[in-house]
This record gives sequence, structure tokens and C-alpha cells, in this order.
Amino acid sequence: MTQEHKVIIGPGMDGRTEGISWLTRNWPERYGLQPVVVPVTWKDNEPLDPKLSRVAELIDRFSGEGARVDLVGCSASGPLMLLAFMARKDAVSRVVNVGGFLRPGSRQGFRSFSKRSAKSPAFREAVLRCAELEPSLTAVDRAKILTVRPVFDELVPPETVTVPQATNLTVPMPEHVLGIGLTLIKYDPVIRFLQG
Repeated sequence: MTQEHKVIIGPGMDGRTEGISWLTRNWPERYGLQPVVVPVTWKDNEPLDPKLSRVAELIDRFSGEGARVDLVGCSASGPLMLLAFMARKDAVSRVVNVGGFLRPGSRQGFRSFSKRSAKSPAFREAVLRCAELEPSLTAVDRAKILTVRPVFDELVPPETVTVPQATNLTVPMPEHVLGIGLTLIKYDPVIRFLQG
């Protein structure tokens, strides 16, 4: 019997999961990956820790059942999934950040961290915590991390998405949402990374 391969996927700031479910619907048959799209409501008053606990509980459940567990954070869920990976390094094989802020950066205006995080204190806290904890990642940890960003992202500055000494890729597509969509549908380096 082959080991189940669960991929826990978190949504962007709008919290919508239907599109991600549709984009990954063929993963089980084509790639042997079983997507589990978790609802995350970012624009509410719930703090970060309960959101992180729900992801950690899924990791514990799936790994306890003997499944391989990977994480994918789309946009706002990028820092959430990296934090979940840091909290459960022994149970998570790999983590992918698709176009999400992992540090505030220094941009001003529309693409600034303060503008992008204004409606979600939990998201703001996730990014700040990632930035604080990222230096503690080991070389082994960094080998398990992939970041992906579009050629041009109108919402998230490129320098805020990557992790030094991890695998950092650029998807050949401009625009935030289109870049995420292409990554989930057919961007082979991401699928190969998850299967590796």
C-alpha cells in the first residue's frame, strides 16, 4: 500500500477556497497528491494563533495516520504555512509559499506591507513572526522550502516573498492571481518539488 500524500493548501486574503479546489482537482490522478484546502478567514478579528493551531492539528492528524504532509500557502497563507512548517518540522516534508509576504519589506504606497496588511491583524502578525523566526531556519529546513512569485506582482513586492538559501522561483506569468493560478495548475517545478 502506498503512503498517502496530503498537501494542505491555504487561501489568499479573500479566504476563498473554491478556486483552489477547482485548480487542484486533478492532482490526485495526475500527480498522486491529495489536496486539502483549508478555510482561513483573514479579514476577521480572530488572532493568528487559532488559525495556526487548526493547520497544526491537520498536520498532526495526517502524519499520525502515516501520511506524508506538505504545505502550500497561497498569498496571505504563505506566512501561515511557513509558521506551521516551523512548528512541525518533523511532520512536514516540504512547504511552498506562492506569492505571499514573508517579511514586511520597505516599499511604500499601494504595494507596501502596511497597506496590504491593514485589514488583517492576524496576517500582519504572521508576516512579522515569519520575519523574526526565519533566521533560525537551518540549511536542512531551507532545503524543504520553495517560494514562487510571478514575473511581476502588482500586490506583493518580490523581495518580500523569498527565503534566503531556499529554492526561489519566478513563474513565467505577470499578475498576482494569475501567477498563483498557473502555479497550482501546471507549473512543473512546484509539482516536482512536492513529489520530491
